[in-house]
Amino acid sequence: MTTERLARPEARRELSEFVRYCREHASPQDLGLAVGSRRRTKGLRREEVATLAGVGLTWYTWFEQGRDIQVSDDFLNRLGRGLRLDRAEQEHLHALAGRAIHQAETPAAALPAGLLTMINALPDPAYILNKRWDVLAFNRAALELLPMFGEQNPNLLRIVFFSDSYRKSVRDWETAARIMFLKARHDYLTGGSDPMLRRSLDEIVGRFPPAEAWWTDPEVVRIGDSRKELYSHNKGWQTFQLSVLAYEERPEIRVVVYGQEHARQQR
Repeated sequence: MTTERLARPEARRELSEFVRYCREHASPQDLGLAVGSRRRTKGLRREEVATLAGVGLTWYTWFEQGRDIQVSDDFLNRLGRGLRLDRAEQEHLHALAGRAIHQAETPAAALPAGLLTMINALPDPAYILNKRWDVLAFNRAALELLPMFGEQNPNLLRIVFFSDSYRKSVRDWETAARIMFLKARHDYLTGGSDPMLRRSLDEIVGRFPPAEAWWTDPEVVRIGDSRKELYSHNKGWQTFQLSVLAYEERPEIRVVVYGQEHARQQR
């Protein structure tokens, strides 16, 4: 991830005006956000955009104000996805920030609007994955439970294996990591042998020696519903039932929803 300071003051002012314009003209309804009588802000609030972009409110406010801070391609891509910018707007955002847009970047507009609306309306943590285990979108509850989603352009495999924060927050990390590796291996072997997914699996094997034996493990596991215990500073240990939903028109993406077991027992 490359991080650079924003360009000269004039360009920062132009960038500030453009981002504010995009925020004020974004539709809360299209993003599944509640629109009540108390909403006084035109378009989206700053805190809503900060959440969609996976950054803190203070940092985002500084960015929108045109302060001389460092920004990364990952942040600009997340911001563009959060604001639902089209291709031309994405390119303009990067140009004002003095960055070149990567042609290989998948625009957020490619995600079905209905899925984005659905996960943002859910009270439970929910996110959208592709077959490379990239986290393409997530709701506020998911970011609160898994704050590492906001640290960089997130990939669930990399988070599970290389994030110290995640390792400390999950019960019996090695068992959970092994199961996830087997699921990703199954995706690789049955999904056209995607080279980027293979690169991720090879990196895991190279950095975590026990995973070498997992590659030839006879047990076969595919992605699907599962149970997980996670710890948060606000709520302590929580048990979740993970439901994995397929989208018929886009079989390469999955929606993962974390339902709390105790909540079901109380109803």
